[in-house]
Amino acid sequence: MNFYQYIRPSLLVLFLSLFSFQNCSGQVSAGDTFLFGFSERFDKLFGNEATVACSTDVTITTKSVSLVEDGNVSASFSTTEDSGITPAPTDTDFGYSSFETCIYPSSPFSGSVEIPVSLSSNYGSRITSTQSVPGPLALPSKLTFTGNGLAARQCFRFTRVDDALRNPVVDPMTVALGTMVQKDGSGNVTSGTYSGKDACDISVSLEDDEAPGVRVSNIRVMEEPGPSATTTNGTFKVRLRTQPTANVTIPINDVYDAVNVGNREGVANPKTLTFTNANYSVDQVVTVSSVDDLELDGLKSYTIELGKTTSTDSEYNGIKPRNVVVYNLDQSVPGFTVLKFSGGSTISSASSSIATITGFATDENNQFGDKYANFQIRLRSKPTNNVTLNFTSNCGTKCTIQTPSLVFTPTDWNAYQTFRAIGNTDSANSGNQDYTVSFTVSSSDSTYSTTVYKPNFSIRSCDNDGGRLIQPCNYSGSPFGTNSSRLSAQEGGSTQIWLITQTSPASPVTVGLTSDDLTEGTVPTNVTIDSSNFNAMETGATNRIALTHVDDALVDLTQNWLVTTATSTGGLVYNPSDIYAATTDDEKAFYVTHTGSPREGTANVATVHVCLGGNNPSQPVVLNISCKTYTSGEAAYGECGTITTSPITFPIGSEVEPANASDAGCANSANKQSFTVSGLDDSYADGNQSFDIRFAMVANTDTNYSVATNPADHSITNEDDEPTGKKIFTTAGTYKGEMGTDGVFGADLTCNNNKPAGVSGTYKALIISNSVGDTSIANHRVPGGVNWVLSSNYHYFRCTGSGYSVCSDEHTRLFITNGSASFSPTTMSRDFSTTAADEFWTGMTNTLTPATQASTPNSAACNDASLVYRHNCHGFNYETCTTNASTFFYGEIWVRNGAGSVTSAERRCDLQKKLICVEQ
Repeated sequence: MNFYQYIRPSLLVLFLSLFSFQNCSGQVSAGDTFLFGFSERFDKLFGNEATVACSTDVTITTKSVSLVEDGNVSASFSTTEDSGITPAPTDTDFGYSSFETCIYPSSPFSGSVEIPVSLSSNYGSRITSTQSVPGPLALPSKLTFTGNGLAARQCFRFTRVDDALRNPVVDPMTVALGTMVQKDGSGNVTSGTYSGKDACDISVSLEDDEAPGVRVSNIRVMEEPGPSATTTNGTFKVRLRTQPTANVTIPINDVYDAVNVGNREGVANPKTLTFTNANYSVDQVVTVSSVDDLELDGLKSYTIELGKTTSTDSEYNGIKPRNVVVYNLDQSVPGFTVLKFSGGSTISSASSSIATITGFATDENNQFGDKYANFQIRLRSKPTNNVTLNFTSNCGTKCTIQTPSLVFTPTDWNAYQTFRAIGNTDSANSGNQDYTVSFTVSSSDSTYSTTVYKPNFSIRSCDNDGGRLIQPCNYSGSPFGTNSSRLSAQEGGSTQIWLITQTSPASPVTVGLTSDDLTEGTVPTNVTIDSSNFNAMETGATNRIALTHVDDALVDLTQNWLVTTATSTGGLVYNPSDIYAATTDDEKAFYVTHTGSPREGTANVATVHVCLGGNNPSQPVVLNISCKTYTSGEAAYGECGTITTSPITFPIGSEVEPANASDAGCANSANKQSFTVSGLDDSYADGNQSFDIRFAMVANTDTNYSVATNPADHSITNEDDEPTGKKIFTTAGTYKGEMGTDGVFGADLTCNNNKPAGVSGTYKALIISNSVGDTSIANHRVPGGVNWVLSSNYHYFRCTGSGYSVCSDEHTRLFITNGSASFSPTTMSRDFSTTAADEFWTGMTNTLTPATQASTPNSAACNDASLVYRHNCHGFNYETCTTNASTFFYGEIWVRNGAGSVTSAERRCDLQKKLICVEQ
């Protein structure tokens, strides 16, 4: 119980009035935890820190780490794995031998945030604790996050030591993350979001593998059941470590975690495991089946508890096995599911990839009714409130919407409701036209009212009113069958259209049909309209015109043809509109492939093969070949070299490839024409670069090839012979020489947090820690040695953005390192930055020599007889003497000197300088 619970309210008020709260006033935020009406800061004043809830303003990826001495997995935090852990868990993993958890502020901030770190030693040397990002380093006494925005993560790694001993059971180890301090850019403490709050602690436990115990595996990541789900259940395995003298029972509680109350995420079976002295070492399997909760909740993780064992074997009675963490991926996607009138598969709309749904029709004399203009629709996920769909159309007087609105509730959201539209006469002979039905959403559910994509529906209005007694009609999404919108299919394909009438004919009506080019398309001799199909568009109906697009062996591109409709006979006399069609070619005029690749600095070339795809040419087919020219990009600067043969010629009567020829098969054809292409050799580290070769056919009068198009450009890759280039940028902001206990590794973090727009990769700062590479400093770096940032014989170039002209070895090279990973900062190709008189913390002279400051404090100046000064801001850790704030430390900088040169100088460590950041 807290101390102030014993105080009468009046006395408490008096007590508070006497107490100073200067550090609390105005700093309590919504993120503070309130206990008995007071914030966590007040609770600390009474020494009740243990009762204070930790702040959610800092993300810790795993607060409870469970290690196993014989664990077989080393896990890392991942920003790409669905579970946040890599490798992703599987049921063959019996525990973690090493585990990484990461810490980062959850919200953007300016200045810096400091989090104290302390460690209990419950396990002693049985667990090693390090900082893995940035690192590897010794576990720090403080984490410092900097940035104008979100800070990069920092991570701890805990690794078990398998000591082959049976150890006593101890409490979990605690990594205490203390009260945070937020500072502005000048290092002054501020009352920001984080100041005065406690970050959550991390608990680390270790399971001994020599003692009696229960071994439990992990479980793979699962998905909720849904249309695209592939893994909707998983298993974990359980067995005993040693042989018991009596049966051992373990209860399985799958609703232990509030996330899975009511089994809303998953169900585990069986609920109890029993081991005997005969089967103790045999895996027993628990199956977890995922449940679709029908709500938008992303990736959910929950814990299945393995309860304490019960047994008359005293060593196996009351053992608590480790719990199993289950990761369940959401399959609920907001949006709409549509079932068309024709049934079959549904159409799910969750994004603009489905812009318009087609396949509907009405007729202007309303003989169809809503038969072809209805669809069923429902929500894809459960809304928080009613969702109303309000339908409108741009059909004018051509249609009537019969269901102007549909309402879905949180109860019936997944039940289909039907939209209906019918045709209406406009008394105009304007031909078939399409109109759009769209809808808006009104709801207090913000997801459905604002962010969910809403599809449109296209409906064809067939013009069978006015003077049009017989009219060709088909569904939206298909061509109209007019001269500007022909019924089109590839050779060997088919299309269809129906003839409908204004009203039911008194007797059957016959319409004769003729194709004007039987080599391109055929149709039936006639079709019949009667009282059973005058208002229908069904596949087997006699009013259906089936167009067959003839497959020939010619390279003839797209050929237009016409279906002429005769004047009808029978119960109705009328000459319907003719129907326009087109047949597209399925032959390729040319097939192109290549073998091999050119490589800079070698005789390697690509051999390009070209084959004909049409009939034997009646005259030579000639192709001119050239390197494609570019106006921008890397290829514009030259990658294509020499083409050995141009033009290439296929003579009269050349054999062609069979109809099933392919680009891949052309390389092995005896009828191919071939040539070689080399790549240009440059001196730049630009990686493998592609270029295109271009073909241009010389005009001819051959029946096939006079209408053929040129072969498509063909891409060739020119392999680079320089080592990979690496990027360098300088920070836009400036920073003090005091970089905290992380020293130069703190500078690395600053580089990675402050990359220019469009620049990617992992970076380290071009900076060393002290004058002699003193390894007694935890975070040290020496030129060409420990933690050095450059590699031997690499090209390094300045990078200020994503454009080739501002970020490439060709255009912004700085230097090429030698075999010792060194370079001359006074003879570079250009400067590190484009800003005059820029200064950078480096700790080196301009000969890459660790600098020794002339202006250094001594032990007397610092009032500290034990001081051993290490130069360069004491390893870039401090800015002043620890015991005499008026005595400054100094560090070495580089000063931009123009023309690819720098000079070096010493500066006080409290001054602000930029950093040079090097890609790793």
